Amino acid sequence: FQTESVGFFNGLLIQIKLRTAYTDYLNNTRLKYSKSKSFFIRDQPVELYSYYVPTGISCGTKIIKKPSFSNCTDFTNRVVISGTGGSGKSVLIKHLFLNCIEEKKFTPIFIELRDLNSYEKTLDDFINDTLSTFGFNISNEYVTGAKDAGHFSFFFDGFDEINPKINNKVIKQISLLSKQFPKCPIFISSRPEDVLSGMEDFSIFKMMSLEIEEALSLVDKLPFEEIIKRKFCEDLLNGLFEKHKSFLSNPLLLSIMLLTYGDYAEIPSKLSIFYNQAYEALFQKHDAYKGGYFRKKLTSLDIQDFSKIFALFSLQTYEKRLFKMQRIQCIEFIKKSAERLGIKVKAEDYLKDLLSAACLMMEDGLEITFSHRSFQEYFVALQISNSSPEIQKKLIDRYWQNIYADNVINLLLEINPELVERELIVPELEEFFREIDVKTKVGITHYIKYLKFFFSKIYIEEEGVSFV
Repeated sequence: FQTESVGFFNGLLIQIKLRTAYTDYLNNTRLKYSKSKSFFIRDQPVELYSYYVPTGISCGTKIIKKPSFSNCTDFTNRVVISGTGGSGKSVLIKHLFLNCIEEKKFTPIFIELRDLNSYEKTLDDFINDTLSTFGFNISNEYVTGAKDAGHFSFFFDGFDEINPKINNKVIKQISLLSKQFPKCPIFISSRPEDVLSGMEDFSIFKMMSLEIEEALSLVDKLPFEEIIKRKFCEDLLNGLFEKHKSFLSNPLLLSIMLLTYGDYAEIPSKLSIFYNQAYEALFQKHDAYKGGYFRKKLTSLDIQDFSKIFALFSLQTYEKRLFKMQRIQCIEFIKKSAERLGIKVKAEDYLKDLLSAACLMMEDGLEITFSHRSFQEYFVALQISNSSPEIQKKLIDRYWQNIYADNVINLLLEINPELVERELIVPELEEFFREIDVKTKVGITHYIKYLKFFFSKIYIEEEGVSFV
């Protein structure tokens, strides 16, 4: 009887411990990921749903207009959410994470993949550390058993922010996790990455563009002067949205347009001008949603010198694939940039202006991050354009490989088309013509060589020809 009693009480204690661990973990993670900062909301974290607007995703003919955890996993439990910068991937994956908690079918684990850049252990170790950090203090043996039973779901945010040196290793570790624990749903968010299309178990869902109703809903939720928002929405309805849908159907670019709205007669046709206007608005205009309050800068730099330092700072951090960094790291990069340019400024003051006056960066816990990665890319392109010819060539040769993952080269093409044509397009075309033996004119044999060069298979069907 005593043995049975001891066994009963031990079992009861384990159940209580497990229930406490799950409760603490879910409460802590909900608190962490239900609030965040954004390009427009920088001073303090706010509720995600105060600015979240449901955006559709599509995979082939499958369209999910209002994604939820269950309507995604009903289709597949292996999901890649792919989208360009500013399309809302990270906000969506946080929504799916929170929705998973609400549905109470799985215990979700949220991993910001960029944190692996400075982590020396395995992905599995990082997952265990994450569980422990948020209060799930249970032995690893139990965690492994729970994975086997399919108790967890995994949310990996920002695959494109992983250092290229380790991204093949991370892909292998995610693939291994997927094979070992098939009952656990896995979500990955990323900008378009070729390597992810090779993960056969995963369905790639693309972020859909905002429709007019969603754009209006987003503008309504943004913390901005009501009179300007109302006029902006009227113009969107009266043809502005349809005329510039390629820009205004992107949540970030829509927000930037609202920021600069009224200062410019029309929306620019180039993305680089868009970011330049946003920078000017952030640097020298008032905080429109704070009743015209103008933030005094600690530095006495003019708009051009401030931009020069930030452009070199952006290049240094982009080179190291740093999108989030410790404050001391940030200050060191600022110091190096200012010294190299011969501009005298206190790095601490410059950082404070970046955070509170220019708002190009923001504090995320104990770290500093870009208000949005797109600004880093714009200033990298600006820095390349203003560099010496030798440096320009080296950087273009290095960064054009990222052309499908980010906008650096596309923005540089807008800023300095002659440079990109001279250093990238013409040399690459000449090399390609040599590959297919073009000497003077292009003939049928060259076309066949071109097809062999780019495609491994050609399918001829009733509907038409498809290339793989």
